[in-house]
Amino acid sequence: MIPPGYRGHREVLAALQRGSAVELGQSVEQTPIVAATFGPALATRVSVVIAGLHAIEWIGVETALALAERLAAAPPTDRKIYVVALANPDGYRRIESDLWAGRRRFRRGNTNGVDLNRNWPTGFLPRPKWLSGINWPGSGPCSEPEVAAIVRVLDGETARGAVVDTALSLHSFGRKLLIPYGARFRRPARYAELYERARRVRDRLVDRYSIDQVSRWLPGAFVYGMEIDDLHDRYGACALLVECAFGGLTLDPASWTTPFHWYNPRRPSQVAADLARALEPFVRGA
Repeated sequence: MIPPGYRGHREVLAALQRGSAVELGQSVEQTPIVAATFGPALATRVSVVIAGLHAIEWIGVETALALAERLAAAPPTDRKIYVVALANPDGYRRIESDLWAGRRRFRRGNTNGVDLNRNWPTGFLPRPKWLSGINWPGSGPCSEPEVAAIVRVLDGETARGAVVDTALSLHSFGRKLLIPYGARFRRPARYAELYERARRVRDRLVDRYSIDQVSRWLPGAFVYGMEIDDLHDRYGACALLVECAFGGLTLDPASWTTPFHWYNPRRPSQVAADLARALEPFVRGA
């Protein structure tokens, strides 16, 4: 069964209807990729929130939905905000089926076995599947329809003259606030600004989070083709990746053999509410 506080695919789609829901594209299995939008349709500034790139990281999806609820209560008037709460719907539905069936399986990629957080154009590094394992980036940049759909929509915003100036990606786990770059060791030119905005988020959080540049979190462990590098370089966005919570491991031995609990905390509503409160000013461009 689905652990308390988490939602299945249909419930996630229903929650996204709180905004002006738009279909960005479709997944490998032709599942709609839906975003809730808030604010004026033709606003000159745009924020994007992305969650659920990795199939098993449900706490990021819950945090995105909590953010959407806050935005729906007071829609922005100065910008348009996309909340793509479930970027990998096929993988998410497989995890949901596993939970209902009691299967203890680890799933990260999409239907093609691609890690959607390695499939973005900036810093993309081709690698054979046998060498990449669970981090296979796919056959080429934006080869996967889930990533291509988001890029296409954001490219459309810039084509009409809007500026995508803020980007947030929600993952799990580690209680980390991560900033570009993942594919390069050097600091981005706007490092001071990126760090300062991350610090403001950290200072609003109840739990203790640390701030790192992705490539310097574990020196030498570069991440190629990741979303925040692309959102930063392609659009000039102030991009932030949040590794939400510390998972749900407990003294119960069963939690150590259930991959879902490795990544997702036991009290998702509480964690998501705290993160959404702290992240809302960032998403609004503050």
